[in-house]
Amino acid sequence: MRVAIVSHTHPSLVPGRGEVPAYTLYEGLTKLGHDALYVAVVPESVRRKAFRKSEKERLLFCRDDGFDPFYQLAAQNLGAQVEEVVRAHASRIVNFHHRPHTGLDALRRVRAIPGVRTAFTFQDLYPLCANDGLMVTRSDAQICQNSSPEACVGCFPTRTRYEFLQRRRLLLDVLSSFDHFVSPGDVLAERLCDWGLDRTRMHVIENGLARMPDRAALPPVPARADWVFGYFGVIRPHKGVELLLDAAQRLKQAGVENVRIRIHGEIVDPTEALGEKLRSAVASGVVQYVGAYDNPGVTARMRECDYVVAPGAGQEGSAIVVQEAFAAHRPVLCAGFGGMAEKVRAGDSGLHFVAGDSVDLMRCILEAADEPVHTRLMKGVPAPIDSSEMARRYLEVFQNSARPKGPSSVVETAGEVQAITFG
Repeated sequence: MRVAIVSHTHPSLVPGRGEVPAYTLYEGLTKLGHDALYVAVVPESVRRKAFRKSEKERLLFCRDDGFDPFYQLAAQNLGAQVEEVVRAHASRIVNFHHRPHTGLDALRRVRAIPGVRTAFTFQDLYPLCANDGLMVTRSDAQICQNSSPEACVGCFPTRTRYEFLQRRRLLLDVLSSFDHFVSPGDVLAERLCDWGLDRTRMHVIENGLARMPDRAALPPVPARADWVFGYFGVIRPHKGVELLLDAAQRLKQAGVENVRIRIHGEIVDPTEALGEKLRSAVASGVVQYVGAYDNPGVTARMRECDYVVAPGAGQEGSAIVVQEAFAAHRPVLCAGFGGMAEKVRAGDSGLHFVAGDSVDLMRCILEAADEPVHTRLMKGVPAPIDSSEMARRYLEVFQNSARPKGPSSVVETAGEVQAITFG
């Protein structure tokens, strides 16, 4: 089976985002003997950092300013490049993963190729939310459950209600012509279907991991003098690092001496406030900043921690860090809502705290720093699926594709037809 996986970037650039499950699926399909192709759309600014791991990978470079995140449109020549690569590979199935950089024109072009079946994998609520899919308010980072035009204008006052209606119609117009949709979790799938996607074409397939350590071969948990809680992922505002820093500061002020907080990850687009707070916390000994890491080494680093903390408020479908923590046999502390709470069962494989509440996060850390609690949670940590099993589940979907008739490829508004292009 010839399958093309089209991703918004390449895992050689930044670990832990939507490109990781896309590449894991590509590796799984290859292991099962299928002719898989991985196509990554990479911004020009990081061209020198990106590298291919095999001959079955293609890197397509785009202008850094060549993507409109609101309407999700890229420069038109990029869509033509994606179509050309898919045609050259003679792909019979094309699976798009995630959303930035690629642009809707590429989806339209590939969908129109005769005989090609298409699927789109979602990792978050990006179609619903113009705030990078986070479903949190821009002004005060509060959880948002309403993606109506009226609510969205509150976050984007320079936009009109009409523009948000137009955005929704445009996205549904393109996505609704796809054969299948895939979500890594039930919560995300339900939200996307409520938004307008066809439930009969929605499938829930958990993200797999390319490297699955043998639990029997993992070293025993070392005797501890202190409890170690680790953050893993890119360091940027919506990932909740500031919340973890606030909780760490509260622990220090409360005189807690047997808890250590380690932060692992690359600093990406930090705000001035986040950068200063991190520098201050490291200088005062509140936290330890370990630095960036690569995916092959994440298991060993997680094994040096007693818990993995996922403090972000974004409503992700199934954060890769949770799967990585489970593979390393570590419980997870996360907010008690959304896709993460679906994967981390409170009191079984981890603990929940109130999203955005540093006091409750501190409470959660103190509850976790207890030997009986840790022993109980370790027993409940599940084993994630590997790349081959992930590929098998996708193949079941790919091999049962019925080509639906989607809506027209224009945006109709108030009696007029308006074409939208970018670049």
